[in-house]
Amino acid sequence: MKKLAKRYLPFALITAAIYLIMPVFFQGENYRYDAVEYQFLFPATALVSGLVYSWRHGVDFTFPLIAPIIYIGSVLIYSHFYHWIIYVFIYLIVGMLGCFIGDMVYKSNIEEERAREREQRDSEYKIKISNFTVEKNDEE
Repeated sequence: MKKLAKRYLPFALITAAIYLIMPVFFQGENYRYDAVEYQFLFPATALVSGLVYSWRHGVDFTFPLIAPIIYIGSVLIYSHFYHWIIYVFIYLIVGMLGCFIGDMVYKSNIEEERAREREQRDSEYKIKISNFTVEKNDEE
């Protein structure tokens, strides 16, 4: 449980800060910029957080649920409009997309690292048989 909290907490705090603090700046006179927040800022947050999380930890299907859950809290605090449920699904899909893209980068990094290890291991080896040592030399 501590391991999951350690993995999710930084991303959840950043997402919560953006979803719960940014609407304060878009209230009142700046209400006309509300669409920018819901259609660009919040999806970008879900995408980037999913991308960075999966880039570090691999794909996790529960991670994209963080953004919609925090968004529901934001809706309950700041606004009460009827089409908020659409945005929950949009942020979920965008977060999953970020996770899949980050997972592709994560897998390619792992494959490159394994290829380097294999190459290094195959380039030099020693076989020790009792008192004799056989070494491979790369003289070509």
